[in-house]
Amino acid sequence: ADAPQQVEVARPRGVNGCFDYHVETEARGGRRPVLTPSLAPSDPTEAHVIMYTSGTTGWPKGAVLTHAKTFFNCLNADIFFELSFHDIMLVVLPLFHSGGLFIQTSPCLYKGATLVLHRHFDPVAAYEDIERYQVTKFLGVPTVYRSLFKVEAEGRAELTSLRVCAIGGEKLTPETLVECWNNGFPVRQVMGQTETSILLWSSEQEVHDRPGSVGRPVFHAEVDVWNDQGMPVATDEVGEIVVRGSVLMKEYWQEPAQTEWVLRGGWLHTGDLARRDRDGYYYLVDRAKDMYISGGENVYPAEVERVLAQHPAVHEVAIIGVADDTWGEVGHAFIISTDGHNAPCPEELAAWTRRHLAGYKVPRHFTFCDDFPRTALGKVRKFMLKQMLQE
Repeated sequence: ADAPQQVEVARPRGVNGCFDYHVETEARGGRRPVLTPSLAPSDPTEAHVIMYTSGTTGWPKGAVLTHAKTFFNCLNADIFFELSFHDIMLVVLPLFHSGGLFIQTSPCLYKGATLVLHRHFDPVAAYEDIERYQVTKFLGVPTVYRSLFKVEAEGRAELTSLRVCAIGGEKLTPETLVECWNNGFPVRQVMGQTETSILLWSSEQEVHDRPGSVGRPVFHAEVDVWNDQGMPVATDEVGEIVVRGSVLMKEYWQEPAQTEWVLRGGWLHTGDLARRDRDGYYYLVDRAKDMYISGGENVYPAEVERVLAQHPAVHEVAIIGVADDTWGEVGHAFIISTDGHNAPCPEELAAWTRRHLAGYKVPRHFTFCDDFPRTALGKVRKFMLKQMLQE
């Protein structure tokens, strides 16, 4: 048999390790990539990409997203951002998550807008490029905005080019919203997940007029709130957000049992607990997996976290439910202290919480940390906090 030919492995050339199209084709005798007659899929329900979830309640799962889902998500993002080909979008979120790839990058490519891509988030560099490229559209998670707020005045730049500043990706406190406005970022809000991309949204005026709301459903999705029996709940009653329509994933990659459970009855069960007011605005309560039952009463950690976060010595807090011989479950609070403050004693924090909430909601245990285990977007991985306790 003939000896196998040696194949030269392509090495990145050009700027910052990126390929240069002309250099690469010349290096291969002018051969160019194969182009098909049509770049469109033969079936819109074909798998387009496997996007992994952020993994806040467990290890990440591969959500299989179709071409149709990506298209309708682009339409929703187009409407939300009011995109045109004149726009310039700064992307600081990682492209291996839905926010960076499918809420910012893909819609801009769809509209022919300009993208400014950062390899990693640097708040000073973000300010510099907003002014340098006259960025018009921007999306960040609360962690990104909080980092921007910390930049000293001499490290900031002019923000007058910004037309839409969006925020989403994790729970949002009223204090963060106020800081956004005070720092020149009049934000509109978006809420979603990898399995659905954009699901709920609200304008700047709605964010201001309805504090705590995450808005109303996007156009290309049907959203409802159900109880444990799979029935719609009454106005202002807490239930799980469910959704169906063109924005749903196809399945979890090689996870048939998880797929069947999450997509039961043709509706995607988000795992997010919320209530809906009479005008159709949604208010997040907590993740269903984060809720615990103490003495027969439901406790939503997010509610307790908001109270503790108002203590001047508390920079950040995460609460999980742990087993208790008397009450079944009680709260265990993990605390990051504010810079310049000594760690408050547990009795002080318990008393602070009791002044605002019922006694059964007060955490019984406190652990002080330098940081929390997080996802790439800065979300707290609470299941890893539980593992830390077990270990």
